[in-house]
Amino acid sequence: MNNALATNVIPQPTTNKVWVIAEKEIKDALRNNIFLTLLLLMAGLIIVSIIVSTLVFRNQVDQYQASLELLKSIGKAPTTAAPQLFPLNLLRGAVDYLEIIGALLAIVLGYLSIAKEKNTKTLSLVLTRPVSKTQIMMGKLLGNYLLILGLTLAIGLVIWLALLFIGSVALSSLEWFKLLLVVLLASFYLTIFFMLSFCLSLTQKNIVNGLVISFLVWLTFVLILPQIGDTMDPDNQVPGGFFASLTLDRPQEKELMKKFNGYEGTRTWLERLSITKHFERPAFALFGIKKQYNEVPLSQIMAEKTVNFIVVITVLVLGGVATTLLFRRRNDYLW
Repeated sequence: MNNALATNVIPQPTTNKVWVIAEKEIKDALRNNIFLTLLLLMAGLIIVSIIVSTLVFRNQVDQYQASLELLKSIGKAPTTAAPQLFPLNLLRGAVDYLEIIGALLAIVLGYLSIAKEKNTKTLSLVLTRPVSKTQIMMGKLLGNYLLILGLTLAIGLVIWLALLFIGSVALSSLEWFKLLLVVLLASFYLTIFFMLSFCLSLTQKNIVNGLVISFLVWLTFVLILPQIGDTMDPDNQVPGGFFASLTLDRPQEKELMKKFNGYEGTRTWLERLSITKHFERPAFALFGIKKQYNEVPLSQIMAEKTVNFIVVITVLVLGGVATTLLFRRRNDYLW
């Protein structure tokens, strides 16, 4: 009897409390139908995008073979090389859906993390126990980040299976590493939107207002600003690339764009306002979606995209600090 009482009064380690809260966050999210629906939608669209990209590439190969046979029949040699398959090139749609639907998924996750507390008033009960607001916040951040990381890893697995069984291609060890780098960066990117929605939902008396504002921020930084930057990019105005159509290599492209510093500076500034572009640029480079990065050493790609990685990680860390401080200072709305 005394031993049982002694066990009850021994405080649990902080890590145990944080982990219990983290587990609860994960379980609550996985029980929510809205969250699961968005997740399945994103996975389904990614699979469809890989199917479409594979069919487009096969059609290009068929067209090349038909042209080659025609040239041979008239005694002429081909002037262009056969299309070369880089498996990760097929993942442009996957990146787009992670940027758009993935961010929406994270926003819904942040909203739900606060909505369930406001609806059930469970924090009032939790705070009567020997657990601090900091521990609660650490548990919420840990649980939701692990959930997001697990989801992005699962999407990576879906991509691998789709490439293997639909595209009939196997990834090399280097391609696997590039895929994992993008998956990790995606988990950081999505967590930023989770924290945005979490903070906005926390600060609004009417929690729906926080969700609406989050959607407006998503619309601005995920859709509007990147679209403006893409539209202003001359290389996006011609199929295959404007500079490629002029047979200009990368150094010549840079030299030409020096004559349009003001225009390019404005376009770049607009893109830099969007955290989505800081995720997209290294993802496109690692996957070789921007063709000039195919067969470029990984070290060179990482060196060129270091700033984008730093921006995403910096925003993630600052967001985590701001979210924790805000949560600690709130004494109304939730309890």
